[in-house]
Amino acid sequence: MKILLLLSGYTCKRVSWGKGDDGTPIENNMNDFFSGHRYIKKLLRDHKVKSICGLWDDLGIKEVKQFYKPEICISLDQNKFQNNLKPIFGNYENERIKKRNAWLSSRNVKNNLVISAARFASQLYGRQVVIKRALDFLNESSYEPDLIFLTRYDISCRGGVFIKNPAYIDKSIERFLKLNYERPKAVLPLFNQLNVGLPDMWFYLNLKGLESLQYIYDEYVRCISSEKSQYKSLLTSGWPYSEWFNLADTNDKRQFTNLIYSGKKSKELMRYKDWELPNIHAFHKYFMLLSKNKFDIKYVERYKSIYSMINYSNLLSSVPSALKELISGIKSKIKKFIKIK
Repeated sequence: MKILLLLSGYTCKRVSWGKGDDGTPIENNMNDFFSGHRYIKKLLRDHKVKSICGLWDDLGIKEVKQFYKPEICISLDQNKFQNNLKPIFGNYENERIKKRNAWLSSRNVKNNLVISAARFASQLYGRQVVIKRALDFLNESSYEPDLIFLTRYDISCRGGVFIKNPAYIDKSIERFLKLNYERPKAVLPLFNQLNVGLPDMWFYLNLKGLESLQYIYDEYVRCISSEKSQYKSLLTSGWPYSEWFNLADTNDKRQFTNLIYSGKKSKELMRYKDWELPNIHAFHKYFMLLSKNKFDIKYVERYKSIYSMINYSNLLSSVPSALKELISGIKSKIKKFIKIK
């Protein structure tokens, strides 16, 4: 297959989530970049690949050009981006965190796992720029990819087994993307929080899907900053394909029922607080499934991601994770069988 590989983001590690850090880079640590490249190289070794890359602040630009040999390589200025974003968001983030902390504190909940809207916006802006340049490249050349692979430099290093290990590209994926090619299509991994939103680590897309994503950052900013956005209305009044759960209880299993995949109906839709609006997974669900951009989505079977992890990732670290997922899957099937009986 002919594949157009699109990469964006930081090439080095960033400061962890903490209390809303915007994503400060740790400049001398590029281990995840190298691991991600090894994975992608193995995954795509039997395909014809052209790359387009975007990165922040020239950090690792030499390595990007050396390892990916991109047709186009874009370097963005994070400080300039954040300064341009401040007048748009204003005091939004401070007020959001205040409301969030007050709500959690009143319920005696300690939860510092929060990411700033500016950090999410930064990620989406980098992708939007790369997507637009990719479309320019396709319009100006005779290259016609069979599949577009949109991802980040630290793929294979962050998140659960399925979201960090892009699945091997088989005939079923190829057929899905080619069928009804005039519709936007995406192949995504299974994600244990589909009720909330969609995974965002990697996407296999057709051309129409790529075209639909070219304004994703603009729409994100509009939806976050507008009091009357449909996104805000849906998330706070009744989130489609969801099941109500206790937001103060991070272990409430009702948030993991994945109704959108199972096809089961919800007795009561979840109503999130408005300080959850920047959630990038929820926004992807809105953008790709609930707005006018509606995508056809194929979810990759879990065993394909496990297979890919074993074949393309570090074997020593892969085996324990693979066994853990298999045992978990067997347990869930046994529980389901017992309930049916």
